[in-house]
Amino acid sequence: MNNIYFQGSETAGSVAKIMQPQAKRYEKPVDQTLQSDTVSFRGNIDKSDSAESIGKTIAGIVILAGLITGGLGYAHKSNWAEKLKSEKFKKFITKITEPCYNLCHKTKEATVKYYNKVKNLFNKKS
Repeated sequence: MNNIYFQGSETAGSVAKIMQPQAKRYEKPVDQTLQSDTVSFRGNIDKSDSAESIGKTIAGIVILAGLITGGLGYAHKSNWAEKLKSEKFKKFITKITEPCYNLCHKTKEATVKYYNKVKNLFNKKS
């Protein structure tokens, strides 16, 4: 394990063999970009990617909501709630999973319908 030395041969981290290195002071100019193996305690000053970050966040939320809805719809389709013993919990789960299943079913029907329309449009022989 490598020692991390500060000025005066103080170590940080686990106990290790203490060596006496020559302490050198090296200062980088503030405007110089940092190398990949350096640590900077300055805050991120450049905030030009904020619109892109918001778009990624919204897309992530939409994808996550779609996955959750699809999972709950599949749980209803496979009658997962029927295997539960508690009647109250069965009713609660069914109330949640049934609308998700209906939404997934309608989405699938619409997707297939419009896919076939586009496919037929390109496959028409003139």
